[in-house]
Amino acid sequence: MFSNTLPEDVLYILNTLTQGGHEAYIVGGCVRDTILHTNPKDWDITTSAEPEETKKLFLHTFDTGIQHGTITVVLNHTNYEITTYRVEGEYEDCRRPSSVAFTKNLKDDLLRRDFTMNAIAYHPSEGYQDPFYGREDIKGKTIRGVGEPALRFQEDALRMLRCVRFAAQLGFSVETETYKALCENTKLIQKISVERIHDEMNKLWLCEHYDKMSLLWQSGLLTQIDPLLATRLMERESTFVSHLQQAPKDSILRWTIVLQDYTSQEAKTFLKKLKFDNDSLKQICILVENIKNDLPSEGYALRALAGKLGTHSIWQLTTLQSILRPDSPHQQSSQCLEKILADGDCLTLKQLAVNGQMLMELGAPKGKELGNLLVTLLDMVHQNPEMNQKQLLLEKAKTLL
Repeated sequence: MFSNTLPEDVLYILNTLTQGGHEAYIVGGCVRDTILHTNPKDWDITTSAEPEETKKLFLHTFDTGIQHGTITVVLNHTNYEITTYRVEGEYEDCRRPSSVAFTKNLKDDLLRRDFTMNAIAYHPSEGYQDPFYGREDIKGKTIRGVGEPALRFQEDALRMLRCVRFAAQLGFSVETETYKALCENTKLIQKISVERIHDEMNKLWLCEHYDKMSLLWQSGLLTQIDPLLATRLMERESTFVSHLQQAPKDSILRWTIVLQDYTSQEAKTFLKKLKFDNDSLKQICILVENIKNDLPSEGYALRALAGKLGTHSIWQLTTLQSILRPDSPHQQSSQCLEKILADGDCLTLKQLAVNGQMLMELGAPKGKELGNLLVTLLDMVHQNPEMNQKQLLLEKAKTLL
């Protein structure tokens, strides 16, 4: 029992629904996480009350997915999703049910969930409702599909990727029949949107049980998502896991480790396919393109590279090279960059003591020639940081003009 750990707002919602003549339980991941003694990110509540009945009991609500029985209650500036018990029709696209019907039977609602560990309900007065023995599976560190695992994966094919992610997140093993069903249904992942796949894979690379990540390609699931990546990771499985284990929990760095064998163009194609945002795509491509090159450890060259790539990228590259290329001069580069930043050296055009307007007042024409002049002055300053003085640079500009 963990009633003492439930937030007051959650207890209030459960009690309000119960006093209104309805059943109500916390359900799903929040129950699993609390059993595992980790803090839930969200508190999901399931109830026998239909949405309109629920809305009458609370002052501030809004419709979240009312056609699927979900409304949101707002208490103390926090949102809590409350969903009516439901059963679902056939899944025609391996993602959405063709129909949803409300039910008064909690077990029917729990049956539609993905894994037994996520099909546990709890109420402080009634204890656990666990018809599929999810607590036993949590105790045994086992991921098991509810009912017939193949049906659960066919209902929503993303559950296969979630299965692998949960294994890597929790350190659980996948039960034999569930793993068999996963392997037999991998092609269905192609029906899932790349955004959802991207989100799950992003979470996967940040997990801590690295030995479980190989389930992604050993099952054949990654081959269905991206055959090239599956081949590359299988070729360097042991080193990949070791590299990931050493990396900070940073999505950009970990995706770079995943794609380290790609060319910049291959990485760009893959990242576009998975619909990465432009900033992340650009950053990962920069790192992939430069990861195999030794970084400069001398002032001028490092100032020039930092001006081109940005200091953040240089720091990321030193971190990555300490993992992927420990014999590279990454430590010297890091020390050199620390000194450059401590000295306040000019690295970019924004930091240059003169700008385009000043140069035009000297007679520099707008356009390409002006841009080239600024780049030349910046290069001089990269070579000799003490030159970053307005009057000195204007004199140099006059000479060049």
